[in-house]
Amino acid sequence: MSPSVTSLPSAHDAELSLSVERAYREALVTDCLGTIWSLIAAKCFLAQWAIDQYAIPVRGLFFVWTLTLVMAVMASLYYLHAHRVKLYLLPTHFRVNTALLAGLAVALSFITYAHFALGLLAAPMAAALACVLLGSWSLARAALRRCWEPFLGALLWWGFAGTALRAPADQSMLWLGCGFLFGQALPGLSVASRTASRRV
Repeated sequence: MSPSVTSLPSAHDAELSLSVERAYREALVTDCLGTIWSLIAAKCFLAQWAIDQYAIPVRGLFFVWTLTLVMAVMASLYYLHAHRVKLYLLPTHFRVNTALLAGLAVALSFITYAHFALGLLAAPMAAALACVLLGSWSLARAALRRCWEPFLGALLWWGFAGTALRAPADQSMLWLGCGFLFGQALPGLSVASRTASRRV
């Protein structure tokens, strides 16, 4: 008797196909989430700059930063749950991307502490250093993802760093907000769009 013929893929091929699909889905979700958080950061910095610049009687720390970040965290958790994607703070496998992101977070935290708590860095210097670090992160991301949009974002970040360094102290928030909008969110949106088109 001849062996039965079936149109179903083998178990190995099915597992490989599911792994590829899962990788694309996770990449798309994390790209979209990173873009959304970049827009959130841009909104917070630009809103805080407008409050300080035009003396708007609003408590920025509570109404801009605290409420926005709390709602953003809740929405991000729901978004990840809806797409069945888990993010691990301490992944079981070492990843260069994770190490670079952790180093960026530590460096930015040190700059924030040195400026606000210790008063060692003036606002233009702190903003310029933050822009340089975020530009370096974009450059590393361009190399890891092999795409040109984060490289363009890195150039924009470094341009904003030079501008923030020469600008008055009351404009530091403005250039950080512009950096998150043009150097991070828009390139991230382009990368996410290309990742989504590959699944079609």
